[in-house]
Amino acid sequence: PHPHPDPHPPHHTTPHHTHHHPPSQVRHVCVFFILFRCPMSLLHPIRQSCLPRFCPKGFTLLEALVVLLLLGILVALAAPAMSDLQARHRLHAQAGAWLDSLVLARTEALRRQQRVTLCSRGAGNSTCDRASEWQNGWLVFADDNGNAAFDLGEALIESHAPLPSGVWVDVSSTVKGYFSYNAEGRSQTNTDAFMAGTWRFCRGASSGGWKVVVNALGKPRMEPYEAVTCP
Repeated sequence: PHPHPDPHPPHHTTPHHTHHHPPSQVRHVCVFFILFRCPMSLLHPIRQSCLPRFCPKGFTLLEALVVLLLLGILVALAAPAMSDLQARHRLHAQAGAWLDSLVLARTEALRRQQRVTLCSRGAGNSTCDRASEWQNGWLVFADDNGNAAFDLGEALIESHAPLPSGVWVDVSSTVKGYFSYNAEGRSQTNTDAFMAGTWRFCRGASSGGWKVVVNALGKPRMEPYEAVTCP
């Protein structure tokens, strides 16, 4: 007798090949290396050594030279702009320093209840020189005798250094050598007339400047202006 066939013959299973995909972090790292590790791929096809499975480490000498060249170009382009920015900041700082000195002199006149004077500084750093017209700096002092000159025995409140190279100040004719505040905080000449004036700070390489304006009441303010000429 013939044996009955098995109703459930065994199935031959084919082996399944499992593909192990690298983690997403590894794929991202390798994509990064393709885009940024191989800058020369813009000139020729991506080299086999830059495929994801062969992600290289470090930089070649040629790539380092390309990066240094690009950095040098960027620095050369940015240097003039940075130099101009520093010069404009220096100009603004000098105009701001003069404004601060005016505010200080007015405050001290009210506090001391006496005349306080600002004068253009002389060569001796402790004398007034009206001919220097503020370019050599200035002094702030308690003007006991009201003669607009820093005399022996008078209290020195502040001494400011000369203006830096390239910075100039042009003043109106009414305030060529000194500026005074009386005990009430009003600007006043040594003959008791009111004072008002303008100091224009500029630099030769730029048309923009800053001016400090003091009105007849002695209140100072600072504002930008377009310099037509700069000494």
